[in-house]
Amino acid sequence: MDAILRDLTPAQREAVTHVDGPLLILAGPGSGKTRVVTHRIAHMIGHGIPAWQITALTFTNKAAEEMRGRVERLAPGQPVWMGTFHRFCARLLRRYASLVGLNENYSIYDTTDAKQAMRRAIEAAKVNTSHTSPEQIAAVISRFKNRLVLPEMLEDQALRAADHVAARVYPVYQQQLLTANAVDFDDLLLHVARMLRDNHELRAELDSRHRYILVDEYQDTNLAQYAIVRALSVDYPNLSVTGDPDQSIYGWRGADINNILDFEKDYPSVLTVRLEENYRSTPEILHVADTLIRHNTRRKAKELFTHNPSGEPVTLRSYNDGYEEADDIAEQIAAGVDAGRFRPRDVAVFCRMNALTRSLEHAFRARGVPYQIVNGVEFYQRKEIKDLLAYLHLINNPAHDVALQRVINTPARGIGAKTIERLRQHADSHRIPLLDAAREAGLIGSLAPRSAAKVAAFVALYDRLCLKATEPLETLLRYLLQETGYQEHLEKTAVDDSDNNPLANVDELISAAVEFDQQFPEEAPLEAFLEQVALVSDTDAWQESNDRVTLMTLHAAKGLEFPRVYIIAVENDLLPHARSQDDPSQLEEERRLLFVGITRAEQHLQLSYARRRTMRGQLRPAAPSHFLIELPRATMRMTETPDPAEFYTGGSDADPYADEAGYPDAWDLPAEEARPSAIDDDDLCQLPDDERGMVRESSPAGPPAGMTTAADLLSRQRENSLAVGFFRNGMAVMHPEYGEGRIVDLTGRGPKRTAKVVFAEGYTQTFRLAFAPLTPAE
Repeated sequence: MDAILRDLTPAQREAVTHVDGPLLILAGPGSGKTRVVTHRIAHMIGHGIPAWQITALTFTNKAAEEMRGRVERLAPGQPVWMGTFHRFCARLLRRYASLVGLNENYSIYDTTDAKQAMRRAIEAAKVNTSHTSPEQIAAVISRFKNRLVLPEMLEDQALRAADHVAARVYPVYQQQLLTANAVDFDDLLLHVARMLRDNHELRAELDSRHRYILVDEYQDTNLAQYAIVRALSVDYPNLSVTGDPDQSIYGWRGADINNILDFEKDYPSVLTVRLEENYRSTPEILHVADTLIRHNTRRKAKELFTHNPSGEPVTLRSYNDGYEEADDIAEQIAAGVDAGRFRPRDVAVFCRMNALTRSLEHAFRARGVPYQIVNGVEFYQRKEIKDLLAYLHLINNPAHDVALQRVINTPARGIGAKTIERLRQHADSHRIPLLDAAREAGLIGSLAPRSAAKVAAFVALYDRLCLKATEPLETLLRYLLQETGYQEHLEKTAVDDSDNNPLANVDELISAAVEFDQQFPEEAPLEAFLEQVALVSDTDAWQESNDRVTLMTLHAAKGLEFPRVYIIAVENDLLPHARSQDDPSQLEEERRLLFVGITRAEQHLQLSYARRRTMRGQLRPAAPSHFLIELPRATMRMTETPDPAEFYTGGSDADPYADEAGYPDAWDLPAEEARPSAIDDDDLCQLPDDERGMVRESSPAGPPAGMTTAADLLSRQRENSLAVGFFRNGMAVMHPEYGEGRIVDLTGRGPKRTAKVVFAEGYTQTFRLAFAPLTPAE
C-alpha cells in the first residue's frame, strides 16, 4: 500500500484513497489521471474489494490496454474487467440477448454491413430519397439511438423535415437487423440501456455484480452511456467518473457535456477532486491554454498550474497564404531534425479538418520530411481523390485497365460486377485493353442489350472527357466532376464527420490543380500532373514508419502528447468552424477543441493563420480566428510575414489586401469582428492576477529578457503611426543589426507603410516602418 500511495500529490492521494460512494475527478490536461485511476483500482483491491466487482470503462482499446498494464504491475493477477463501453455492452448482450429478441450468437455489423442493410431498408420502406441519402438517414437514426429513442416513440412526435424519412426507415431497419440476428454499433448501447430500464431484477443483479464502476473521459459519454452507468449505480452508488468539461469535443457525434456538468446534482453525496497540476507542458503553454478556456461559461472552474521549468514563449505566426504556412513549418522541422535538436516523431501538426493537410504533405515531401497521417490516409489515397485520379489516368492512358475498373461504375451506372467480368473475358480473348472491349460491348454475345447500352453510355462519357484533355487541369477537373455526376453524388452522400469531409477534399484537389496550372503553364498539364503525383507517392514509400512527423486533426489528437506542436489555419470559419458561429454551445466546443490542441504540446507550440487561403480552387481572404484575440498576447512571441502585395502594388490605394478591403493583419482586427468577451491588452494589464487567468505558482513573471512580444509590437505600432510619415526616399537611416543604409523606395500608408533599404555591399531589405527599428543616420 505504501508503494501505491508513494509520490502522489495531496489531490491525487485524496482521489486514490476514496473507496465507497460517488467520486468525480476533474482532471485537467496532463494531470496524471490514468495514474490516479489505476492506483485507485490497486488501492481498492488492497483494501479487500474483490477484483471481479471492479469495472473500468474507457473509450479506446489503447486506453484500456494502458490501464490494464499499469494495474497488472501494481496488483498482479487481479481479474479487473477493463474495456470500452461497446465491448462491455457486447459482453452483457451475449448473456441476455433473448431479452431484446436476439440469439447469443448475434452478429455485429461493421460500417459496410450496416450501410448495405440501410440501403435494403430504404428500398423496403419505399421512401423518396431525392432530398437525402442513405448515409444521412443512417446519421439521423444513429442520433435517435444515442438518445434512446425507439422506433415506436416516433409515431406521434413532431419531427424536423429532415427526420421524417429516417423515422419511416428506422423501424424497417431495426426489424431487418433482428431478422438477421444482428446489431450495429449503436444497438450495443441501446439494447443494454433498454434491458436495464425494462428488467428491474436484471438491473439489480448487474448493479450488485458491478459494484465499483470507473469511467474514463466521462465528458465524452452520450445519453445511452449515461443511462447504463446510472442504472448500474443505484443500489451501490460507487460510481467514479474522471474527465474534464474543458475537453468535451465530441458533441457532433452525440456526447453530452451535461453528463459531467450535472454529476454533482445526480449524486449529491459525491466527493469532487480537482487534479490541477499539469505534468506535461511548460508554464508558457499552459498559461495560453488556461487563458483561452476561461472564456467558456459551461465548465467546471480549475486553477491549472505546473512546476515544470519555464520554456520558450508560445509563437503566433501569420503567413501570406496556406502554402507559405506549410513551407515554413516544413522548413522549421527539417532544420531542427537536420541539426539533431529533435526527431520527426517529436513533432505533430494539427488542423481542423483533413483537407488542410494537402499543402503540408507537399511541403514535407519536397524537403524529405517523413510523416504519417493519423486517423485517416494520405490525401492522394482518400477514396474520392483516388476516384478522380483514376478518371484522369484513364483519360491520359486508355490502356489503364485498373483505372477503368474503378470508374466504370463510379458513381453507380448500373454496370455490375458480372458485366465487368464479361468485358474482361472479351478483352483477354482478343488481347485488347478493357476500354477497347467496352467499345465493342454491342458485339459481345454474353452481354444483355441493356448492359451493353450502359457500357456504351460510359464510353461516350469517356470520349467527351477526352475532348478536354488539353485544357488547363482546373478546367478538366471541374468538367469531369459535373459531367460524370460525381459532384452531385458527393453532395448527396457525403457526411461531414468533422474529421474528414469528402467535398472539402475534392475542393483541395481543385486547389492543387489551380496551383499546378500557375506553376507549369507551358507544360501538358494532365500528363505532368499525374507524373508529379506518382513520383511523390513513390518517394514517400521508403520512409521509416516509426519516426515520422504526425499530421492529424484536432479531434484525433485527443489523449496524445508531443514535444513540439504546430496548429495551423487558426482562422474564422475554420477554427471556429463556420457552422458554429451562430450557436454559443457549438462555439464553446470549438474553443475547447483549440484548448485540447494547445495542451498536447510539451515544450514548443506554434499557432498560425494565413491572410489568404486557397479554398475550392480560389484564393480567398482569411481572417484570424476570434480565439486568437482571447490569448495572453503580452507573453507570446508574434511574428508576421510581410505581405508581398504591399510591396509591389504601389501602395494601399492599389493594394487589394489593404485594411480598407477588410483583410486584417496579425492583430489589426476590425472592432466588429472582435468578440465581446475579449479583453484588450491595455485592459488586461490593469486586471489583478486572479482575473487575468494567470497560472498559479510557476507562472512566468513576464517575457524573457530581450524578447519582442506581441504587446511590444502593438505598442510600437501605436507610437509609430504618425512617425512613419517622417521617412522619405533617399533618406540615410541606421539599423541596429545591418548598420547604415539608404531608403530607395516607399510604399503604403499609415501602419502599413514600408521602406526598401539598401545597406552596405548592395544588401537590400524591406521593412514595415511601424515596427522596424530604423532611425535617421547622423
